[in-house]
Amino acid sequence: MNTLFTSILTASALSFLSVSCSDTTTESTTENQAPINAGRKLVMESINAHGGKQKWYSNGLLQFRWKYHLTDRGPDAIVDSTQTVDTTTLAVVHQATDKDITFGAQAGTYWSSPKGATFTPPIQFWALTPYYFLGIPFVFNDEGANFTLLEDTIVFEGKDYTQVKITFNPSSGDSPEDYYVLLIDPETKLTRGAYYTVTNKLVAPDGPGPAKFISLDHLVDVDGVMLASGHRTMKMEDGKIGAQMRFTEVSGVKFLPKDSVDLSIPSEDLIIAN
Repeated sequence: MNTLFTSILTASALSFLSVSCSDTTTESTTENQAPINAGRKLVMESINAHGGKQKWYSNGLLQFRWKYHLTDRGPDAIVDSTQTVDTTTLAVVHQATDKDITFGAQAGTYWSSPKGATFTPPIQFWALTPYYFLGIPFVFNDEGANFTLLEDTIVFEGKDYTQVKITFNPSSGDSPEDYYVLLIDPETKLTRGAYYTVTNKLVAPDGPGPAKFISLDHLVDVDGVMLASGHRTMKMEDGKIGAQMRFTEVSGVKFLPKDSVDLSIPSEDLIIAN
């Protein structure tokens, strides 16, 4: 999941350097680009439909509140924080809601404040997880990703969607066995959601559980970028999208000037993992 930092960070840096040249998808390749196949091409078209790489990487720091209701675990199972992310470096800082805890990550180093503070889910897993979901499809502009256009469509809320399966190279961070399948509207090219697996040992020590689907609901224009203002998490049942099990409230989504929030590690004695 969000622990595929190495490949994602590489892709982010390369894209940031190249977006000024072109924001369209072509069949050509360069030394730093993976070959374009049908699946990758469709995902790049979806990125363009959501606003394009130029805006995603140059708009500034992305800030949002992500309030995740794990209703299948009870009414009080809520993960809630406001986070600020640099879309080019993936440095991130969270401020937990209703708790005097901040935590974050920078270049694969994780920290929490006050010293020794913990968070559930584990910080190493959660630091970029909300960003990775809210940032669909932009986060799949990833040099370590492999794309397969599936033959079958899938129905969600009465509409057929094209499916693109995304897997990752073995060298891609801590969770290379994760996969995602994007649902892309064949007309608008907007991504409606994705079903996925979680293989990170911090939260799946016994191996991945059943795939889940997360929707991208009520897209809103944030400085030219189309992002979800809410999510629903649903079961996958026999290859079909099933009953809702969780939901997420997304609020306060905005881009901020690059230097307006300090995303650096406050102190070395706050580091919990690297």
